[in-house]
Amino acid sequence: MASESNNSKLSSGDESKGKGKTNQAVVDYLQAPRKKRKSYVVLATGPSVDQDTVNAIQRFMRSQYEKLSFVVVKSLDDLVKYSTRNIVLAIVDDRLSTRFETLDTIRKLKEQKTDGPMPTLFLTHDSQELINEYQKILKVWHEADEYIVVTEAARHAIFTKIKAGLDNNNQRRGRRYKVAIPIHFKLLDSGEKIYKGNILDFSIHGALLSVEDDAHHFALKDQILCLIPISQYVKGDTDVLRMSARVRRVLISGDKAGISWEYISEAKVTTMTSLLTSIVDVSLAKSAAGTRAKIIRAQADANLTRSAPKIPV
Repeated sequence: MASESNNSKLSSGDESKGKGKTNQAVVDYLQAPRKKRKSYVVLATGPSVDQDTVNAIQRFMRSQYEKLSFVVVKSLDDLVKYSTRNIVLAIVDDRLSTRFETLDTIRKLKEQKTDGPMPTLFLTHDSQELINEYQKILKVWHEADEYIVVTEAARHAIFTKIKAGLDNNNQRRGRRYKVAIPIHFKLLDSGEKIYKGNILDFSIHGALLSVEDDAHHFALKDQILCLIPISQYVKGDTDVLRMSARVRRVLISGDKAGISWEYISEAKVTTMTSLLTSIVDVSLAKSAAGTRAKIIRAQADANLTRSAPKIPV
C-alpha cells in the first residue's frame, strides 16, 4: 500500500509538473510578439489569358517583390479559398467565369474584408463591357481598382499597373466621400442620452463624425451606436440604419472623431453598399458638372480673347 501511495504521489507530482510546463508554454505563447501576417498577391486567370503572360507576371513578381507570397489560381472557387488571407492585390481575368459571376465574387470578397478594399487589377479583352458591368456591381470601390486590356498591352505596361496597385494609393482602406448627413448617436455604456451629430465623410469602413453644440468630447475607443437616416438614398424596409462604431481618432477640437464600423452583418453590408453607391453617383455627377463648367468657362474666355479688338501698336 505504501508503495502504491508513493507511486501515486510521484504520478501526481509528475502530472503537476506537466501541467505547470503546459501553463507556462501557454503564457509564453500569449506574451510572445504576434507573427506578421503573410501578404499575398493572387493571380486568378482562365484560358483567356495566355500562359506566356502568366509566366511573365510570375517572374516579375518573384524578382521585384520577394517578400510577397505570389499564387496563381485557375477558378473562382480557388480564389475564394484565399478570402481569409491578407490579399494586397488581386489580379483577375474578368472572364475567369461569366463576367457577372467574376465581378460579383470580387464584390463579396471585398465586403468580407475588414482590413482594406482588396485592390484589384482586372485583365480584360473588352474594356467597355468590363466598365459597364463594373458600374453595376463594384462602383463603390472604383478608386481601389484598375484594369488593363491584355490583348493590346505590352508586358511592361502590365508590370507598371501591378506596381501601381502595390506601391501607390490603392492600399488605402477605402475612399471617404464628403457628405453632410445629420444623424443621432449615443455612447454605449453611458446611459441613454442621445446626441445630435453629422457624418462629414463616409466610407464602407468608417466615417468622420461630429457632434452638434459641443455637447460631447470624444475619447479614443468610445463605443457608439449611430442612427443614420437613409430613406433619401436607399429604398428598403427601414428608414434608419443602426450602425455600431468605435472611435479610432479624435481631432484636436474634441468634437470630431474618425470612427470605424463594427459588427457588420451581411444585410448591413448590402445596405451600406447601396447607400455608398448612391453617394458615389452624386459625387461623380458633381465632379462631371464641375468639369463641364470649367470647360464652358475656358471656351468663353477663349471666345472673348478672339473677339476682343486688337489695339494697334
